[in-house]
Amino acid sequence: MPVRTLDEWATPRLQNFPLTALKDTTLGIEAAHYLDRLLNTPPSKEPLLSALGGFPFALKTFIEQELEAMSSFGIRPVFIFSGLDCAVKEKPMRQLREASRLNSQAWELYNQHQATQAVDTFGNSGSVKPDSLFRFLQRILQANKVEFLVAPYSAWAQLAYMEQSPRQFVDAVMGSSDLFLFEVDKVITKLDLERSRFSWLSRRTCQDEMMKLPADLFVDACLLSGCSLLPTFPPLESPALYPKPFTIRDTTNLLLTMGRSATAACTHYQDEPAVQQLNYLDRYRRARMAVKHHVIITDSGEVQPLDLDHAPSDVHEFIGLQLPEELYFYLSRGVFGPRVPNWLASGELFEYPPLDSGESSEYQRLVRDQLDSHRLQALALLSQPLFRFYYHQREVIMRFWFNKDLEKPLRHKDLVPTPRDVVSNWNVRLESLKGEGPKTSVSKPSLSIRESSQLTNRKAPPGSLTYAVHALADRDFVPRTVTPRNNSQLLTTKDEIVSNTLWRFLQLRGYADKKHGLTTWGNALNVVLKSLAPEDHLEESALLAMELLRLDVLTAGGAAPTAGAASRSTDVDRNNTLLVSRVACFGKLRHKPIGFTGPLSRALLSFHSFISTVRESCHDLVEMVLANLLLNGDAGRDRDDWADLGLSLPFIDDHDCGLGIAVKSYLDDLASHGDPTSASAREMAKAKGPEEWFVHSVDVNTDIDTAFRLWDALIQGIKAAGKDIRGRENWLEVDRWLSQRR
Repeated sequence: MPVRTLDEWATPRLQNFPLTALKDTTLGIEAAHYLDRLLNTPPSKEPLLSALGGFPFALKTFIEQELEAMSSFGIRPVFIFSGLDCAVKEKPMRQLREASRLNSQAWELYNQHQATQAVDTFGNSGSVKPDSLFRFLQRILQANKVEFLVAPYSAWAQLAYMEQSPRQFVDAVMGSSDLFLFEVDKVITKLDLERSRFSWLSRRTCQDEMMKLPADLFVDACLLSGCSLLPTFPPLESPALYPKPFTIRDTTNLLLTMGRSATAACTHYQDEPAVQQLNYLDRYRRARMAVKHHVIITDSGEVQPLDLDHAPSDVHEFIGLQLPEELYFYLSRGVFGPRVPNWLASGELFEYPPLDSGESSEYQRLVRDQLDSHRLQALALLSQPLFRFYYHQREVIMRFWFNKDLEKPLRHKDLVPTPRDVVSNWNVRLESLKGEGPKTSVSKPSLSIRESSQLTNRKAPPGSLTYAVHALADRDFVPRTVTPRNNSQLLTTKDEIVSNTLWRFLQLRGYADKKHGLTTWGNALNVVLKSLAPEDHLEESALLAMELLRLDVLTAGGAAPTAGAASRSTDVDRNNTLLVSRVACFGKLRHKPIGFTGPLSRALLSFHSFISTVRESCHDLVEMVLANLLLNGDAGRDRDDWADLGLSLPFIDDHDCGLGIAVKSYLDDLASHGDPTSASAREMAKAKGPEEWFVHSVDVNTDIDTAFRLWDALIQGIKAAGKDIRGRENWLEVDRWLSQRR
């Protein structure tokens, strides 16, 4: 969150220069600010993103075009991502509550057929936050050979260090106004690559126009106005004192009338209830110290506070508990993200509302109770190689947006056996894999799974989920995978490390047993994967579908009829359509690089929240499996492919619910015909897809067929799982219903 009101006040003071002024420079870019601009300003803004979920359809294209344009102007970008949250960082509850309110309002407008107003309201909600796209951006940067670094904590402090260091690692910085807190004098706010210009703002200009404020007082004015390190000073939001919305000039005047002292201002208003409730003076002092002594990573790899010689001994009070430098190194290289390390360092895990607001009791039960095993295993894996305190004494408290009084402890030390002990015998070397690659049986693309009897054999590449699962179905191969660590033969290559990471993950999730053979659920997953073609890219979707089946949230019954269904459809038709559409949400609607236009579904967006949350939990766990492997020294450390390791793991992509909506639209339209199973009804419904509903899709009917192939594969897995699947007969009944409508 940028400094409140500063950007609006400073906009007239922006200066514009031609991009040629940046030729042959290294530009440090704050990744969150860069993504926020793309998400919220035309032409890259996609207003319906918060109604669909997933990643923006055109974002990758825009990013690659801008990277190419920067290169053509001789600009070398270096992207800096924020890492862990410092102890004083504000929780974004106000913004999230406002986003939920706007999204709910947008859905009401949509249901009232006020399309234009609904699109505008969705677009203004700001529900999608830049940090949810960090891994997405890192993968693009890695593919385009653009350098990036993840800061130990704030990207602002890291950028300030990189610019102000005697070695001056960057010539200029681009980011938000928060950079002014860290003594950056000139900040580029925007690159206008089409007009070959850039906009920048001078901190000195701002200070001069605020009655020549000294640097320290300017920082205080920014802090008290409100930013990510400190909430707004409550008197500034009092209608009695400021009938109109305050500006940063009001904050400046307040400080000047209080003897140029933020401490004096806090003391003057100390009896105000809001000031007392926030314990504002103490929080201000912590925020001030967090600015002065923020923790950065130096060019030699040391993690230390700014102004080290004058840093106090209690930096942990305003930054957070210190973690081992090896962990900060892996974080800086993008081996894993900061989510789970944040839980451990802060002792808190906040569950925030999803895009659909998360009002259903089923979703709240999922995040409150059903994902504990993922979280506990992830915390145990990360803490086990660290100081004993983190494993044996650290307790993480969960808090939830839907019940501010509910606090639930997560005690990872109570797991028996420990996750490390469970997976310690996975150290399979590449030599053992040679010649043992499992075969992937796939149908000929021209035939459906049910019709195809001629199968081709293709090897799945090591490092893929399909490879990992199929390998464990090979009875001759499985005994060779029981491999205690040999210090003279550590894992070396990326394929070795990623494959062993996936095998460890599969065992922790119950798809492999202690002898490394497939369990009943593992065998069901293997059947699903064998039924899919590699070109469909559905292996992650298959595993996530199995996860939701096991959690009993992907069910054949209990689905409420949804608005927008065809008037002639029966309750059975509506419930069956919803279930098939839910399965389709695991797939991807291929779309041209342009914002989405087409029908929406709040029911499917709600189900997308289930998929997205489980995907995120699986990604947390698989990342911590890799972290545990590296921190315990199971792999060689003399390497330069750190980012490749982390970006090769599954569950990075968050699919939207677009394909689910496409399948629902098709099946709903069939119900409007006298005979929904007739060939003519199916042809007419298929014709509407690319012509009326999804005009910017690449090939919506082919994507619907892909969704049906995923359905077929999942049915085969359900049959293989047998009695372990609740409502198995209902699934088979829906399958018979669907077979007449394809």
